[in-house]
Amino acid sequence: MSQKNYAVHEGQATAAPHRSGAMLLAVLTLLLGLVVGAVGARYWLQTEASREYSAMRLSLQSQLDARNSELAVALAQADALTGQLAVEESTRKGLEASLQAVQSELGAARDQLAFFDQLLPPGPKGAVSIRALEVQQLGPTLQYKALLMRNAPNGSLFSGEMQFTASGKQSDGKEAKIILRAVMAPGQEPGVAADTASDDGKFAISFDEFQRSNGLLSVPQGFTPKSVTLNVLEGKKVRVSRTVNLPAPDLPASD
Repeated sequence: MSQKNYAVHEGQATAAPHRSGAMLLAVLTLLLGLVVGAVGARYWLQTEASREYSAMRLSLQSQLDARNSELAVALAQADALTGQLAVEESTRKGLEASLQAVQSELGAARDQLAFFDQLLPPGPKGAVSIRALEVQQLGPTLQYKALLMRNAPNGSLFSGEMQFTASGKQSDGKEAKIILRAVMAPGQEPGVAADTASDDGKFAISFDEFQRSNGLLSVPQGFTPKSVTLNVLEGKKVRVSRTVNLPAPDLPASD
């Protein structure tokens, strides 16, 4: 009986270390698995984080490049606008200087007219006068310059017409008086048609205190003018008239 019990105890003693070794091996295996899993998980997490970082970096770099391109375009537009503003500012200053010069010239002209107006005897209130009239023959045309004035302190406008007539000889030697028609409108450059002139050679005028007028008058072929008369009309009435004599034409030299 005692031998049997001894054998049982010996078997149990042998099995106990075997179980402890197996358990230790299992624990070590589990720990090794955990370590390998942790290392693998860390590597996977690092890989995923690296991928996400690379993707995020590429996205941010792309956005940065786009913003840099937009900034470059905006800077170019700003430079263009700055240049345009500089040109516009220069143009504005030039126009202002021209306007001031014209205003100064106009003021000086008005002062001169006021001075000469004081020297000349004034006419009746509202009356029109021809203060100056020059006529010069230029080939088949007559160039004229006229200055009309009126005593109108209240600033009312005079509306009327101008008409030029010429006295002279026709090609057959007979004396004649003709109506001269404008080649161009008063104050316009040569070659501009006189669209304000009517069929009877009259063209409209309207002014308050003074009116400068200049232009070209057509001379019919074969007619030699000796004098030119300017009539200023209001309706059908001649308000003022002035005549200037023309110099005799140069005769061809005889052999």
